[in-house]
Amino acid sequence: MTRHLVTCLAIIALSFVSPTPAAAAATVATSSAVYDTVDAVELLDGTLITVTGVISGQSARSESIYQIFSIPNSDGPARCDRLALLAMTKPGKFQFALNYNSTGAFEGMFNCKLIVRTP
Repeated sequence: MTRHLVTCLAIIALSFVSPTPAAAAATVATSSAVYDTVDAVELLDGTLITVTGVISGQSARSESIYQIFSIPNSDGPARCDRLALLAMTKPGKFQFALNYNSTGAFEGMFNCKLIVRTP
């Protein structure tokens, strides 16, 4: 009898728990973006980084993959990673921007920039 009661109570308790929404899959970015807040940054391989955060003008968090411009023997993606980490540590003070190169030899790649919001 006790097991039946415990099972019923567990089912009732679980019926009140709302399911958590599945995390949206990361999308490959095809345009410039300015992040008001950066929640996470991940260096995927030599030239790819994933940024999770709130893009300026949006209310929902998103996750995007960016291919960072890098010349041989440079650390372009690692520098973008550090700028994103700085924006993450001081929310509201900085914006983290990824600018899309739409012309030239490096078309389709991004470079990054840290913007001070409040001096």
